[in-house]
Amino acid sequence: MKELIKNKKVLYSLIAIIIVLGIISIFAFRLNFTLMYSEHTKISVYLGKEYNLDDIKQLTEETLGKQEVIYQEIEVFKDAVAINVKSATDEQISSLETKLKEKYEIGESEQIIVTDTVGHIRGRDIVKPYIIPSVIVTIVILVYVGIRYLSLGLIKVIITLIVRLVLTEVLLLSVIGLARIPIGVYTMPIAILVYIATLMYTVVKNENILQKNKEKEKKK
Repeated sequence: MKELIKNKKVLYSLIAIIIVLGIISIFAFRLNFTLMYSEHTKISVYLGKEYNLDDIKQLTEETLGKQEVIYQEIEVFKDAVAINVKSATDEQISSLETKLKEKYEIGESEQIIVTDTVGHIRGRDIVKPYIIPSVIVTIVILVYVGIRYLSLGLIKVIITLIVRLVLTEVLLLSVIGLARIPIGVYTMPIAILVYIATLMYTVVKNENILQKNKEKEKKK
């Protein structure tokens, strides 16, 4: 029993340290975002004919160098592609356009490239669409848990669940900040999975306690 309590204290201390260090890291260095979620340059290429993506990649690498690049097909006829990069100079873009025109035999006077600066997506903008659904689901769950485990103590059960849900999400955010894991398209699904896992763990634990209490009552 003493060993179990000791292990719990060590675990809680470790969690507390991670959360504190994670929060400090976030305030000091801010969160790390993937290319598509941070400010970047979008180079839209309108060729007007089918292209080979491998050729586009080769010409892009020759012109822009070895940096992270994300390609997106922007036309159903596969005659246009978007090239997303962190940054690109006017000279690089002009050189890329020249090479593409030569490759696909397009007239020099035609403009086939349009560039845009895509703004940084803030963390609050990523979370915003999930706030109302999450609040509604959480309220429904708390009502269910409160009724289901009323015999275990209404306030205790609800507060325990709320604390666990908040702590696990804060812990996840702290790990992301501390490890400099990029915020991207998979961040919110992972946060939802952590939420569900925490909820299931709490329900299973309460069910076990409820079952033990029923068995004790039967023995009496």
